[in-house]
Amino acid sequence: MKKLFYVMAMALFSMAYADGAICPDPNKSSLQWGVIPAPWELDPFSNNRPQGEKGARFVRANILVAGVGRGIVCNYLNSRGYYSIWWPIGVSIPARTDHQWRVSLGGFECTDSPQRCVFYPA
Repeated sequence: MKKLFYVMAMALFSMAYADGAICPDPNKSSLQWGVIPAPWELDPFSNNRPQGEKGARFVRANILVAGVGRGIVCNYLNSRGYYSIWWPIGVSIPARTDHQWRVSLGGFECTDSPQRCVFYPA
């Protein structure tokens, strides 16, 4: 019974991310109130914390592959300056034919809209 539950949970998790994931929209998620949505966390290197305000905008997404582990960082700009959130999870490396993601120092970056910066948790 325990194995069946585990298999079903993993199947649901993989279906949830079969189409990929994107950074939260700062104007359509809890970021608009200054609250970081789960499973995201405040990036420990973020210049600022998110704050609830209109007009905050997505700047870029980074897939981190250097150092210990991997993850995805989403960077935003509001009236106080830049802030970033991250999700410490394994992320698939983008294919060379994926033109949204380009190689950067320590990983990959995408500066299109959040909807175009699709990543795939591994």
